[in-house]
Amino acid sequence: MKYRGQCHCGDVKCETDLSPMLVLQCNCNSCRKKTGSMSVVCLYAIEEIKFTGKTSQYTYKGGSGGNIFAEHCEVCHTRVYNTFDYMEGMASVPIGIFEYASEFSPKLEIWTSAKLDWLKDDGCIQNHVEDSGVKERLVALLEKLEDR
Repeated sequence: MKYRGQCHCGDVKCETDLSPMLVLQCNCNSCRKKTGSMSVVCLYAIEEIKFTGKTSQYTYKGGSGGNIFAEHCEVCHTRVYNTFDYMEGMASVPIGIFEYASEFSPKLEIWTSAKLDWLKDDGCIQNHVEDSGVKERLVALLEKLEDR
């Protein structure tokens, strides 16, 4: 496997041979409440990444107003991935659960209208979107499919 990761306690593990379709940073108020600052995630088709271990699901409304289905380790409660009612078949995996998270950097930033003033990037982010950026995410995903 090319990429491996796990929750804090190690009960839930993930692995994939593929690079993410897209790495994005979300600054919405919903992600801020869930993470304490913002969220950086790797987007995959759900069948491209394998998870093992028991999870529990928490459903909430994301910044876009759509449902997010967050899967957490039942032991340590680390969020290991999300699925969405508005991007069927896609999963977002928090960058922090990967063994070598430094291999990934966000290319798209969404909800810049809610971004904390002190958050800066090193120039890796190529697109900044004030709102949920659903259209921009879909376009970026389609472009990335050609590169894989």
